[in-house]
Amino acid sequence: MNLMSRLVCASMCLFAGTALAAGNTANAATWKLIFNGKDLSGWSAHYASKVSADTPAASSIFEVKNGEIHAYPTHVAGTPQPFAYVVTDADFKDYVISLEYKWGNKKFPPRLHEVRDAGLLYHVYRVRPSDWPASAEAQIQEGDTGDSWAISTQASSFVDPKTGRYALPENGGVPITGGENEGYHRTRHGRVNERPGWNTLEVIVHGDRATHVVNGVVNMRVSELKSWDAGTSSWVKLDHGKIVLQAEGAEVFYRNIKVRALTETDDMLPAPALSEVWFPVPPKVTPGAAPGAAPSDAIVLFDGRSLDAWKSANTGAAAGWKIDNGELVVGPGTGDIQTQQSFGDVQLHLEWRAPKLPADKVSQDRANSGVFLQDVYEVQILDNFENPTYVNGMVGSIYKQFPPLVNATWPAENWNTYDIIYAAPRFAADGSLISPARLTVLLNGVLVQNNSALKGGTTYIGTPSYRAHAEMPLRLQDHGHLVRYRNIWVRKL
Repeated sequence: MNLMSRLVCASMCLFAGTALAAGNTANAATWKLIFNGKDLSGWSAHYASKVSADTPAASSIFEVKNGEIHAYPTHVAGTPQPFAYVVTDADFKDYVISLEYKWGNKKFPPRLHEVRDAGLLYHVYRVRPSDWPASAEAQIQEGDTGDSWAISTQASSFVDPKTGRYALPENGGVPITGGENEGYHRTRHGRVNERPGWNTLEVIVHGDRATHVVNGVVNMRVSELKSWDAGTSSWVKLDHGKIVLQAEGAEVFYRNIKVRALTETDDMLPAPALSEVWFPVPPKVTPGAAPGAAPSDAIVLFDGRSLDAWKSANTGAAAGWKIDNGELVVGPGTGDIQTQQSFGDVQLHLEWRAPKLPADKVSQDRANSGVFLQDVYEVQILDNFENPTYVNGMVGSIYKQFPPLVNATWPAENWNTYDIIYAAPRFAADGSLISPARLTVLLNGVLVQNNSALKGGTTYIGTPSYRAHAEMPLRLQDHGHLVRYRNIWVRKL
């Protein structure tokens, strides 16, 4: 059997077997507690860091209370603390282990500024002084629970080369093997499924194969686990060992630690949990108090009081436009203005009003202005309520590129609103285009541009084209008309 065939078989086969701790068997449906909830009987504590001779025993890192193992219970947050672990006295083979964990609030150097980290080690086969024992690990870490770490161990799995994460062959995974004696090898999980509060981690262990299950969802499978045999200087099959719980510089609680024999249904993916994603939690943004008001994470560019966020696009000097009654008024002949700050992908909100003009002001000579994303991609502003012009230059158009889907403008002297979602173009190191700029535009709440892929920068004459650039300012156009603006804000995306 070739490597691919062996790995596919190892990753897909259902686990079967009945052996638990050495010399014991159990009914397949029966769980056996390996932590009694009262003390650490059946376990011993050890340091995984170098400590001085007068350091308290490693057991001082752990406290048993309320049926839980509490790591770093009395230790002061922010003070340096060693890593430690508890390990079972018993050796285990062919079993399922289940535990619940939750994070406390405290973190300690040397991981004070890192995500909270711990782990469940299985197939522990050798102590390594002042370090984690040689084993296979199902990582417990914020955002990474289920990762595989081969600690002085060798492990095989499948990884999608595009993402670097676990994936079955039918989903693009290719076979990988990693690990070295006295070294560490990580394989990233294929699915985040952590939740606030208590989480459940299960590891299904069958011989030299294991499946990691986080809150009921499989996110890692490893196979062909091997330990290093110093006598023969070679890797040998690893199919049993002790169990370890880590304390790695973050307050963590463990409870309901139990094992059972394997069943024929182990390693089946429960359907309801497949569609649930709990991590990472999106940041909270407070919406504006009224429609169109800036949300809490917005950068306010004009609130009716100041032009501090703007400057002359021509000279870089102070903007030459005026503020009148809390409204920003184009200064005809003073030139365009641009933001002091540069932007990439953004959500932009602005409101504008066309002045009432004589009937002989027609086509492009009627309340003409524009908003330029990254200084070169224009969304047209024009009074087109009853004013025909070329459609790829009318209000709501991406100027000289895409007409609007509909004309949703109000008559002159009424306020109009643009809400714009802009994705900046991406360029390669040599300046060539990787992906074009894209614009979605709503005019007065009506979709007028739907994820339009731009052909290049705005041009009045000729064909649009791209020139590589980084983040650039937003720009408002002086086209000689007294267009007014208010309530301008932007969110970086």
